[in-house]
Amino acid sequence: MKASCLCGSVEFRITSPFISASICHCTQCRKTHAGTGAAYGTCLKEDIEWISTKKRVRRFASSERVRRGFCKDCGSPIYYYNKDFPNHIEISLGVLDEEPNLAPDHHLFVDSKPAWYAIEDDLTQYPELK
Repeated sequence: MKASCLCGSVEFRITSPFISASICHCTQCRKTHAGTGAAYGTCLKEDIEWISTKKRVRRFASSERVRRGFCKDCGSPIYYYNKDFPNHIEISLGVLDEEPNLAPDHHLFVDSKPAWYAIEDDLTQYPELK
C-alpha cells in the first residue's frame, strides 16, 4: 500500500497489512492533526519501505516516549512511534494513497477529546491507551 504527504516529497510503501487501526483523541494527536483526533494504522517498522529519502521526514519528540515524523516541506503528519512498543509504528491513515485493509475499530483517549465533540459511531471507546 503506497502513501505520501500532501506535497509528494515523502513517499513510502507499507508492505504488510495493518495489524490494527484506531482513532486517537489525545492532546498530542489533536494538536498534530489540528482536529478532534487522528486515525492511525499500526504496522511493524520493518514493513515500511521508503520510496523517497527518509531525509524528507523531520522527527519531533512530542513526549519522553513518543516520536513523531512529518514532512519537512508541507508539514503533513506521517507517523508516530512509542518507545514502549519498539517494533511498531503508527501510520497516519490520511497519508495513504489507497484504502487501508481495515478501518479503525476503536477510539483511544476519549477522556481527552474536546467536550463539544460527540463521538457518534458504535466503535469501542477507551478513556486512555488501550
